[in-house]
Amino acid sequence: MELMATCFRSSGYCAHEMSIFESIEQAGEVYFSKQPNDIKQLQHIFERDEKLHVIYMGRDPRAVITSKHKEAPNQYFCNYRVWSECDRASQCYLKHPRFLQLRYEDLVDNPDSVQSTIKAQFDFLNYQYPFSEYQKFAEPSEAASTAMNGLRKVNKSSLDKWREHLPHLAQQYTWHPRLAEDLIRLGYEPDKAWLGDLEGVEPRIYPCRYPQKRQYLKEWEKDLRVYLKSRRYLKARNL
Repeated sequence: MELMATCFRSSGYCAHEMSIFESIEQAGEVYFSKQPNDIKQLQHIFERDEKLHVIYMGRDPRAVITSKHKEAPNQYFCNYRVWSECDRASQCYLKHPRFLQLRYEDLVDNPDSVQSTIKAQFDFLNYQYPFSEYQKFAEPSEAASTAMNGLRKVNKSSLDKWREHLPHLAQQYTWHPRLAEDLIRLGYEPDKAWLGDLEGVEPRIYPCRYPQKRQYLKEWEKDLRVYLKSRRYLKARNL
């Protein structure tokens, strides 16, 4: 999000995170927003809004489910269930020309190449600065800076940090053995040999921002709210 807002020209962007359904005053031609869970809420609007373009940033699920944020250091931010729901939702749009799936690992390995991929897919974007130098020009909000652990150059330092959280990862794998197949499907592992890292590791249950099990009543209520928000979204755009 900060890379896009800094390195491509726009008429505006959200300060940190903002749902696609929030109203935007004077959005102009190009406006950048970010809200990871929106990927699960696009089904009513994406096909009908031809001005809506989506970049879905995928990442090794082991890194996702072992991520922590500074504002809540005693709990994990995500779990396999939530990651899997987002992953499944993204599959509906993979071949659509207004949808681009990228890999975080590719971004930190060669940010300028990924920037070129974005520009090639969305040719209406106007280049301003290279991704590899965004830290020289970015002005993130306080919330965004906190989430990123400070403004710094794109780097690969976090790729293997999941190895520091093996008891939690072992617990998630025990509950969700499909994780091993997901890693192969997405190209993060050639086989299941990596499970050797979990041998002898005692699974432990840790606090997480999201519940481990689906809460069906709350999900039904949320689906209804999404539908109503989608109706308002489309009406506001005369779609």
